[in-house]
Amino acid sequence: MHPFWRGILDLLYPPRCEACGRLRQEPICGECAAGIERIRPPVCDVCGEPFDPRAQAAPKCADCRGRRRPFSVARSSAYYEGPLAGAIRRFKYDGQLVLGKPLGQLMVDALRDGPASDLHAETLDVVCPVPLHESRLRERGFNQSEVLAEAVAGAIGKPLRPLLERTRPTLPQVDLPAESRGENVRGAFEANLREVIAKQRVLLIDDLFTTGATMTECARVLRRAGAEEVRVFTLARPVPQWRRAGADARALAREHRVD
Repeated sequence: MHPFWRGILDLLYPPRCEACGRLRQEPICGECAAGIERIRPPVCDVCGEPFDPRAQAAPKCADCRGRRRPFSVARSSAYYEGPLAGAIRRFKYDGQLVLGKPLGQLMVDALRDGPASDLHAETLDVVCPVPLHESRLRERGFNQSEVLAEAVAGAIGKPLRPLLERTRPTLPQVDLPAESRGENVRGAFEANLREVIAKQRVLLIDDLFTTGATMTECARVLRRAGAEEVRVFTLARPVPQWRRAGADARALAREHRVD
């Protein structure tokens, strides 16, 4: 667009930070970007669940010690809270595609020298986004996981391929209790038989890792189709219970503090 017309549009519709709504040129302003908390170790060796650094923790969380995962490792860039949670909601549900670049860059940074550097992207063969069902894709107009996957694939120099297909619509996982999420996505994905999957080391991309039900089902389908390995990478994951409990305790102490 010509700079003159861009200037007119900025006067009529001033650009705002998509996380906080304040007038800013950037899709995510500097203050909000600084408020995004990256995930730090220690985390579970397999699923990436953050551990309380004050507690002695085993290499694996209780869930991963008790079962075998179809993916070898899962990592996330940052916590789904504050400015990042707001930006993801605007990106995903309000169609603010301008957020694709900064959110994708957050994942790229995490791969290079952050909490996802142990995914060893250089040893991968292909990047695959979690697909949307065609009805949801028509409604939303884009697949947020594919936008993020494009940024990651471009940065690491690996091909982006639609290795999976979503065969039936599912309820939004966020609206379901944890115990129902596995059943919600069971059988909802199939391998794309037009793609080469056998012996591939796949990086599976999504926006959120909550209970891991979606990523587990997708990884299971890929492994059954012959993938050598599936590694999982998401933009964000919820704040763990031990952190929420600590924050609640601190808030209660402030409320009852006597000066």
